[in-house]
Amino acid sequence: MRDAANRFGRNPATEHIFRAIDEGDLLHACEWLKNRFDENWTTHLRSLFVDPHYTPGRLHELLALLDTRVVFSLNFDDIYETKSREINEASQFTKNYYDTDVCEFLRGSARYVVKVHGSLASPASLIFTQEDYSKARSRNSLFYSAFDAALMTHTFLFVGCGYGDPDINLLLENQAFSVIPGTVNPHYFLTSAGLPEDLRNSLRRNRNLKTLIYDRVDDNHSGLVAAIEDLLTRVNDERALLIENGNW
Repeated sequence: MRDAANRFGRNPATEHIFRAIDEGDLLHACEWLKNRFDENWTTHLRSLFVDPHYTPGRLHELLALLDTRVVFSLNFDDIYETKSREINEASQFTKNYYDTDVCEFLRGSARYVVKVHGSLASPASLIFTQEDYSKARSRNSLFYSAFDAALMTHTFLFVGCGYGDPDINLLLENQAFSVIPGTVNPHYFLTSAGLPEDLRNSLRRNRNLKTLIYDRVDDNHSGLVAAIEDLLTRVNDERALLIENGNW
């Protein structure tokens, strides 16, 4: 975003954009940048997320090997779903938040990747700005109802994402305060060491998110890869037990 803002220079007419980025008001900053790019916005996004031809990393591979039935992706690219199809060789469908049959993942027996913010294959439908979020909530209520149902009936593990997504926060908070504290199992938020304890407690109280801490080890977060490798081992052990006792 700073690179995008620098294209217009820092001056009195753009100072509010730089200030919004500095203060973490990224949704408004992105909205104002989108307006300034105008018809070149899609080209700019694709130059960042598509043209470099990013290849899957070890983390994509490990998440695909976990072979969870439903994956909600906040990413615009298709790196994960491409790797998942390659590894699992199973029926897998990609659904976008705006699809009329998006709620199929609730009852379907296949694997699903649900694109919460859309895909660069359809740039006009991306959720990237304050305005985009507002429009999506009013126009795509079916998706948010299905997502809400999934949060109530499934346990989520949040990997590689922040805790500032306004729509997900709203759903989590609505559920957290609609039940008696401690009566519903938490979801899990994977994060590196350094998250203040007060914030971790707030996430648990306000969104029913229990934080799992990994040691980042280095700037490339190789500790996250090690943590998911350990999780994969444990999952495979549990699946082996299920095969033995048939208790599913």
